[in-house]
Amino acid sequence: MNAVLTLIERRYPLFYDLGTKRLRLVLAFFAALYLGVAGVMWAELIVTSQDLFTRAGPIIGGDFIVFQHAAERAGDPDMAALYEMKSLKAELEARYPGHGEMNFGWMYPPTMFLLVAPFGDAPYLAAYGAWIGAFGAILLIVLYRLWADRFAMFFAVSAPPFFQAVITGQNGLLTAALLALAGGFAEKRPVVAGVAAGLLTVKPQLGVLVPFAFAAAGCWRAIFWAGATALALAALSVAAFGPDNWRAFIDGLLAHGGRMTNPGFPFEKLVTPYSFAAMLGAPARVAGGVQAAATLMLAAYVAFIWRRTKDADLRLATLSTAALMATPYAFYYEFVIALPAIFVIARRAVETGWLKGEKLSLIGLWLLTLQAPGDDVVPSLSVCALSAFAAFAIVARRALPAGGV
Repeated sequence: MNAVLTLIERRYPLFYDLGTKRLRLVLAFFAALYLGVAGVMWAELIVTSQDLFTRAGPIIGGDFIVFQHAAERAGDPDMAALYEMKSLKAELEARYPGHGEMNFGWMYPPTMFLLVAPFGDAPYLAAYGAWIGAFGAILLIVLYRLWADRFAMFFAVSAPPFFQAVITGQNGLLTAALLALAGGFAEKRPVVAGVAAGLLTVKPQLGVLVPFAFAAAGCWRAIFWAGATALALAALSVAAFGPDNWRAFIDGLLAHGGRMTNPGFPFEKLVTPYSFAAMLGAPARVAGGVQAAATLMLAAYVAFIWRRTKDADLRLATLSTAALMATPYAFYYEFVIALPAIFVIARRAVETGWLKGEKLSLIGLWLLTLQAPGDDVVPSLSVCALSAFAAFAIVARRALPAGGV
């Protein structure tokens, strides 16, 4: 390898210089190029849209259509009907006639109504802008606390998963921040970490590993505050909207689990072991078995790392990258959850030195996430799942030695 680099340096000094001494600027240029091109294309879709719907078909903000509709329905006597996909589909199609089928689902616990309710009174575009602006700002503040570096912050904003979280109108920017706070501050700021973990219960599948992490590390204060926050949210949702929504939520969740076994489900958009197996053509039972085994191993892995090291960066990175794969149901727009993990790993590399091939691994991961959500052909390799596996491997390469492996 050294001989190859020496040859390149001798024959192509400019390319060698760009790939070594000026690599940071080169990467910043391509990140800016991606952000500029993607931003212009997105802006063009918005400018040319009619009645909020783009020429490509989907509404501006994608899934935010469901969040705002739920916000407007919060408090209605029949709001529990949102948990029935047929009912939600009929409501959205009646609200936006002439725009095809609205195959959306509302699979969130009733506590999510508390989060979305403030966005129900504003016009759609204003509410969408506030939704993305507020959650994006929270994530950027958390990232800045982790690494106050202007180049690093720019790379974070220009990362494909960040942009995908924005245009899909999902809540990944918020859940990424909450998981980073829970993972990175459990030891030194247990109240902050616990409250963040409790708030994460609005999307419970992404926090399934948090109790294992906190318990393994003996972060009992964080556990207390997480439990107190979760219980307070649940009680507040019952007080505000009644208990019927919880029964509807459980029924809707069971029905949705059955839909995930159907061949027509968009497995290519998931980042999980379940989707990886399904995209290879595995039957639902086999894919479910793969996911169950992966979840158990991930829980053991997270508990091991959290027990063996007090390094907050590695705890955060381990939890965030494992959380994506511990549930069968995590879409590509939630890959932004891994962003804080990659952020702290890059900071560690800059401060203490890069591992062999680590720079190329991070560049490769950036390029891989650019391909999301990937092809829907079965059998094939899932680009989304491979991205999650790659992020996990990059973190594990540093976390396992710190744990004594």
